[in-house]
Amino acid sequence: MLECLQEQLLAMRKQNMALRQVVKEHMPDEAATVFEKCINEKALVLSGKGTDSAAPIQSDEEDEGKQPNCLLLEPDFHLMQALMESQQNFTISDPSMPDNPIVYASQGFLTLTGYTNQNVIGRNCRFLQGPGTDPRAIDIIRRGVAEGRDTSVCLMNYKADGTPFWNQFFVAALRDDAGKIVNFVGVQCEVQEEAQEAFRERLRKIPLPDELMRDDNDDAGDEM
Repeated sequence: MLECLQEQLLAMRKQNMALRQVVKEHMPDEAATVFEKCINEKALVLSGKGTDSAAPIQSDEEDEGKQPNCLLLEPDFHLMQALMESQQNFTISDPSMPDNPIVYASQGFLTLTGYTNQNVIGRNCRFLQGPGTDPRAIDIIRRGVAEGRDTSVCLMNYKADGTPFWNQFFVAALRDDAGKIVNFVGVQCEVQEEAQEAFRERLRKIPLPDELMRDDNDDAGDEM
């Protein structure tokens, strides 16, 4: 599911950029109006309390009569729509606020981690880290966020009760119609230990340079 979402997001962003270029070339005087109309029609309500709000996404019933916090580019809108409809484990953070805190957590995320909204909203997602979390994975995530790049890593995180779990984590920037990053969405997918062992076993059957195999064996030893 995670890989499918990443592929869909990339394809939609490429298509969106191509369509924008066509509009700019053939309708230069009307381009701004066309873009604004498209964005307004595909607006995603992140919050009904204004641009400075850190309130979570509202449900359909609560959204009625509220003003959107920001308007997303269509590919990012479709990504969020897909995440919500498929009830994925995800959070949304606000980089305009100090420490890029979480402003929304899906029910799937709360169920997976054992945290409540009160424990999550307003905090940076580093509370999921623990003694077994690889700092190299954290550095990859930080660099991806700093550069606004879609980033995916597998790292050890911890649930509210201290239980460790392998998390295939994907983070993507959400942009407004001007291309400015307004939010980040982080998707969490628990990876079973058996799946990791099966992957390593398949890897060992593939002819690979000795150095790569040594690195893989070293990593496996570190995790034990």
